[in-house]
Amino acid sequence: MTNGFAERLVRSAGAAVLVCLFATAADAQRTELISMPAPAPAEMRVVFFDRQSASLSPVAKSIVLGAVDAAERAHAKRIEIAAYAADDESARESNLAARRAAVVKEQIAHYGFQGTVVVDEEGPELPLAGLADGTFDRRVTLSIVR
Repeated sequence: MTNGFAERLVRSAGAAVLVCLFATAADAQRTELISMPAPAPAEMRVVFFDRQSASLSPVAKSIVLGAVDAAERAHAKRIEIAAYAADDESARESNLAARRAAVVKEQIAHYGFQGTVVVDEEGPELPLAGLADGTFDRRVTLSIVR
């Protein structure tokens, strides 16, 4: 006989959470492994900007539109935006990352996304190895949260 509390806990958690739980028998003579599938990872899109710019190119607009379409197909309730600027850009204009986030948020609204848009103007530190000119730092990431 398995622990009923553990079974109810696993059932109530649903597929949204990866659970590996040991449910011990009531008489503590047997252990069962109960597991659930991992949640689908959040879908992410990346928009790159020209140096010292917060303007969306036609390609960038199509990426934002793709993110909105993907969010709607997934019935996502939220899109999270994290904005970045290269060190040399931030030295010249301290609010460039915030302006980039605002432009992307406006574009998401323009495309009619009905969910919430959350902006993290400083974004998590995600060092990207690559071009020495800071190309990878001139970006906004869009995470579709289901």
